[in-house]
Parts: sequence; structure tokens; C-alpha cells
Amino acid sequence: MHTYDPFARYYDADFRNHNEDLPFYRELARRTDGPILELMCGTGRVLLPMAEAGYRITGVDSSPAMLALARQRLAEVALADRATLLTGDVRDLPLPTEAFALAFVAINSFMHLETVRDQLACLSNVRRALTRRGLLVLDLFNPDPSEMLREDNRLILDREYQLDGRLVQKSVAIDSDVAAQLSRVTYIYDEIADDGGMTRRVMRFTLRWLYRFELEHLLARAGFTLRNLYGSYELDDYTTGSPRLIAVAGLAR
Repeated sequence: MHTYDPFARYYDADFRNHNEDLPFYRELARRTDGPILELMCGTGRVLLPMAEAGYRITGVDSSPAMLALARQRLAEVALADRATLLTGDVRDLPLPTEAFALAFVAINSFMHLETVRDQLACLSNVRRALTRRGLLVLDLFNPDPSEMLREDNRLILDREYQLDGRLVQKSVAIDSDVAAQLSRVTYIYDEIADDGGMTRRVMRFTLRWLYRFELEHLLARAGFTLRNLYGSYELDDYTTGSPRLIAVAGLAR
């Protein structure tokens, strides 16, 4: 697992306005009625709206800097009492037993677990934390091998934005290994001051993608039963061209 502390500000700026999955999680929270567990919660992009909707939520992340930003955002809207933030590794962090009606890992974060052993450790940990009727949601991207074969580590300018009064240019390079089902990702953040001075930070990490029946088998090994498989946040059926691979699972009987 990597340390993301030096990149917490950039991560927050990159993703804070991504909200297309929020109605999906709000509806699941309504159906299960909480409490909620979010694994790899980052800076609170999903956690904060769940707290605003009135749910008790616990967020887990390995980055203290990420959680510090989440804690600050909760305090700014006087919702710190609705959320518990835990620093730790999702594979072995002690969690309360049978405490949560809904657990989820939002957009692609489960893919940071690169091995089956790590994936099973995480799933087994969260299984113990769910109530008997609790649900687990994993939101992954739908892998397209033809697209990944074209990823050759060339550097592409991804976006520009203002952060703390400075211009940030984010560039991305991806090198994918279809046989290993791994994408090696490099983010380069160039932070440019008014006087032309530049600070560069380079972030590298690996993502392991999963296919449909591989995911179903993984869940079964960890003691889950697949309840639904969706291809979008609008609950479309999963198909070859779906943008997402979203699994909703319950505990095996």
C-alpha cells in the first residue's frame, strides 16, 4: 500500500466535484437505514454527503492527511458528530463486529489492492463488520482490454485548476499489462506560482482490475453472495460496453 499524504490536496481538488455516484449511495443508505462504513474514504467526497443526509458513517483510510481534510470539511458544516474517521489498513484494521448495515468502496479504490490475498483480507474484514442483512458495494471500472493495449506510458496533460492561489497542471501516464491485469499509473502535479516558480510532485501507484466472474468468485470466497450487478449508477444492466462494474453483495447464508 502506498502513502498518499503528500498528494491529499491534489486528490481532493481532483475529485471533490465528482458527484454522479452520490444518488446511488443515498438510495442504498435509505434502503439499509445505516449505519454506514466507507472503506478508503479519502477526503470525504462521499462520506460528507452521507453525513449531511443524516446517516451515521464511519470512514477508513490509510492516509492521515486525507482524513485531516475530511475532518476539516465535516467541522466546517458542523457534522463532526455524525462521522467517525479511522486511520488504518482496510486489510486488518479492527472494526466493530456486526455494526454496519451498508459498506462500500467507492470509485475504483478497491483496485489499489493488487493481490488476491489483499483483496480477500479486506473482504473478510468488512464481512465481520456487517450485520446479517448488511450489504457491500464495490464500484470498479469495466475493463476494456483493447483500450488498455493502447496505454503505452505516454504522458498526457489531464487537467488544469487553481489550488490555493496557484495553477496546478496534472499530467497522467498509464502503462497497462493485460496478462497481469495491472495498470501502472503515474500522476505528475506541476504547481506554478505567480513568479513562475514551479513545484513538481510525482505520484505512482498500481491498479489491479477485475472481470465480472472473477469478482463474483472473489466475493464467494470471502463469504458473500452477489445480489446485483450494475453497469452504471442508474442501475443499468451490466454489458460489454458498460462504463462501470458495480457489485452489490450480501452475506452468504
